[in-house]
Amino acid sequence: MSRKVYITNQELSLAGYCPMMDNKPYFECWQDPDTQDGYNYKMCDSLEEFCERPLRSRLLAVIIRNEDDEPLGIVSLSPEGSPPDLAIMLYKPYRGQGYGTSAFALAAKYCFEAFGFDCIYAGCYETNEISRKMLEACGFVPNHDGDSHETHYLTGEPITQHDYVLHRISR
Repeated sequence: MSRKVYITNQELSLAGYCPMMDNKPYFECWQDPDTQDGYNYKMCDSLEEFCERPLRSRLLAVIIRNEDDEPLGIVSLSPEGSPPDLAIMLYKPYRGQGYGTSAFALAAKYCFEAFGFDCIYAGCYETNEISRKMLEACGFVPNHDGDSHETHYLTGEPITQHDYVLHRISR
C-alpha cells in the first residue's frame, strides 16, 4: 500500500496515517512509560478501544525513513478550532538518533506551507530536557504566557508544561 507523502527531505518523509498499518505501533508507543511521562497521560485503552477512537488531528502523519521506508513515529497537529499545536512521538528504537528534530522541523515547515499559519505552538514538561532541546533546535522559543500548571499523572505533584512558539519567517 502506498501512502500520500505530505513533505520530504533527504532523510525523512511525513506520510499519510493508515489505520490498518499504523494503529498498532502508535498504540504500542502509548504503552511506553517514557511516552506517557512525556505527555503526562496514562493510556488505559485496549488496542480495540484505541482503534475505535476518532482521529481528530488536523494532521496525523507517519514519520518514514526514506532509505528503507521504516515508520519511525508520528507527528500530529491539534484539531480544528484550536491553536496550531504540533506534537511528536518517536517509536522507542528510533529515539536519541536525531530523527525527532529532523521530523519536527519538517512537520513545522509543512504546517506553515499547507495551513498558512503565522505561528505554531508546541510544549514539553519541565522534566523533559530532550524535548526542550529538540524544540529549541527547531527554532521554537519559550512562550511563557502559554505555560500550563498541572499535576503529574502518577505522583499528583505539580508539574509545568512549558509552551513554545515558532513564528513563520517572512520571505
